[in-house]
Amino acid sequence: MLLTYLQFVPGAKAAVSHAAAPTADIPNPGALEHERFWTTLAREWRGDTVEFLHISLPKLLIVAIITLALIWLLRFATRRLRKLANPKVVGPGRAAQIRTLASVLRTAGWAIIIFHAAIQSLEIFHINVTPLLASAGVAGVAVGFGAQTIVHDVINGMLILVENQFNVGDMVKIAGVTGTVEDMSLRRTTIRDKDDGSIYIVPNSQITTVSNLTRDWSQIQVNISVDYREDADRVIGILKELADQLANDPQFKPMMSGAPSVVGIDSFKGSEVIYPVVFKTSVNNQWTVARAYRLLVKQRFWQEKMLLGDPQRIYNYPASDAPQPPTTPSS
Repeated sequence: MLLTYLQFVPGAKAAVSHAAAPTADIPNPGALEHERFWTTLAREWRGDTVEFLHISLPKLLIVAIITLALIWLLRFATRRLRKLANPKVVGPGRAAQIRTLASVLRTAGWAIIIFHAAIQSLEIFHINVTPLLASAGVAGVAVGFGAQTIVHDVINGMLILVENQFNVGDMVKIAGVTGTVEDMSLRRTTIRDKDDGSIYIVPNSQITTVSNLTRDWSQIQVNISVDYREDADRVIGILKELADQLANDPQFKPMMSGAPSVVGIDSFKGSEVIYPVVFKTSVNNQWTVARAYRLLVKQRFWQEKMLLGDPQRIYNYPASDAPQPPTTPSS
């Protein structure tokens, strides 16, 4: 009876035949899902690869080419700076400054170029760099507040190098210290005291006023102390003669940058009279010239039996020779 009913129900016979079929012919749903997953993944990867090759890769190549070009320009510029740092042309001090400046520019330039290339590459891969830039800005502000003095030192050091305020080997007066510059960097300047040889390390942020004693040419004033009783015209004549003798000496003539001058009487101190003699010399030779001139003066004064001044010397005039106070006319 059941069989007769199934014969008259549409599709019932096919359903029974399908139900009676072996279970081995029914596909595994898990296998179908697995196959569909990998097919979809392969299709998406293929699409991403095509998009990368068509859009992202050319952008990456452009970024790489621009980065390499900037690096080449940076290296070219720093190499040119190093070639200019010839001690025979610009002097050893200026050469050291140029080499330091070239190293700083190269390091800073590399950092800026690589950072910019990294940011552009992240944007090509659709990575949001806004939080990274914000975090870097906050970190920069924090570091800036914590290292204000160091930043000030570096900025002032850059200005000193660029403006060529002084070189290694110059005699300078900075931050209340007078001495020879032995070393300089972006953060500090090392000075050797001219009197006792002490080393002073001065942060560049404390350098506000620079007195360069050996720039282009030098000048020194030699104060000759002579006894009050010596004839002034005779003293001035001897000092001029000795100054001209020193200026024409073959050993010291190359050190002179101008003719020496005896300007007359400068001051009185007790029984001494000060006669200043001014020498204009080449850089760093003023002290050599001054020492040589003092030696000539000492020898000549000894020959002429002239007495040097002494502010502590006291004269006791005889009553007949003592200076008399001026008299006032009687009314």
